[in-house]
Amino acid sequence: MIDRAQAFAEAIAVAKGKGLLIALRGHPDPDALASAMALSHLAERLGVTNVTIGYCHELSHRENRALVKLLNIQLRKIKNVQDAGNIEFIALVDAHDVDPELVGAEKCEVLVIVDHHRATTPPKARFVDLRLEVGATATIFVEYLNALAPLDPDSEDDRRVATALMHGLSTDTDDFTLARPGDFRAAAAIAEVCDRDLLADLARRTIAPSAMDVISRALATLKVRRNFAMAGVGFVSETDRDTIAQAADFLVRREDIDTVVVYGVVGERFIEGSLRTHSPSVDPGAWLEQAFGFDDRGHPFGGGRRDKGGFRIPIGFLGRSTDRAQLWTLVEHAVKQAMLKLMGDEPALVTTATVSEQLREH
Repeated sequence: MIDRAQAFAEAIAVAKGKGLLIALRGHPDPDALASAMALSHLAERLGVTNVTIGYCHELSHRENRALVKLLNIQLRKIKNVQDAGNIEFIALVDAHDVDPELVGAEKCEVLVIVDHHRATTPPKARFVDLRLEVGATATIFVEYLNALAPLDPDSEDDRRVATALMHGLSTDTDDFTLARPGDFRAAAAIAEVCDRDLLADLARRTIAPSAMDVISRALATLKVRRNFAMAGVGFVSETDRDTIAQAADFLVRREDIDTVVVYGVVGERFIEGSLRTHSPSVDPGAWLEQAFGFDDRGHPFGGGRRDKGGFRIPIGFLGRSTDRAQLWTLVEHAVKQAMLKLMGDEPALVTTATVSEQLREH
């Protein structure tokens, strides 16, 4: 582990006197936010002072907004690398490729990639630490900190970092029910440093009225095939996109199913869905790749880890349609057929790899 930490430090040190962007992918979750915070903290200790944490998409979950506010995480919403200033290098955490909506990233060198998700192709960077055997990217950063800059319980900054990492560990392992040995070791290492009161505030997960509404819609449209369930929830605003995942978390608790997919149209730009499973035979990432295929650049529309996954498919110009009922009918048909074909349940009218093509044809 010390060798990996040292290799990480050597890669980050290349950015001394230069601009480093920690580019978060998608809608940042607690593990990504905590890992970015830890990387920024380590970079400063290693003499890299011009560091920006940037994100392209909204912090759509109220829990994530609370995390940023309570821990005073300095973030900048960007659409172009230039929005972050004079950037020469990029670092990725809790992801192994740059967000496709971040403009100008191809002009920068990716220094480090630290992630725990399966990659379809080998990630490319000066330093790559991709571990499938841990439940959270935060676990890896605890190891780096222990080796390079141990956290001090008397330092307010160190306590903030430890608190963020503990929260990231907890959420990404479903309150440690899916934690691996390395995750438990990481939690033990920072247990005496984190702020317990602040951690308790972050752990109080309330359900917003909008989430209750989406859960209600999911229950009303739920279709069950043997031990598999699917539910379409219609149109969801960009700020409420995480309610789709919350609905999936709720539905998978039903006793006669072990896998559920909840999907909807988010911001009238994308079909987004969340998969949750208790089945040992379902690999969420592989399942979603087979169901929904890949984009024109060969990137899968979906991905995931042991018990959960998600997918995002652009609907293009169809999002301009004023007939929302007709658009939803088309979306629901395409998504259902892709999943049913994969299950071998009935003949499909669209192939599993052409959901987006079917939408474009209409």
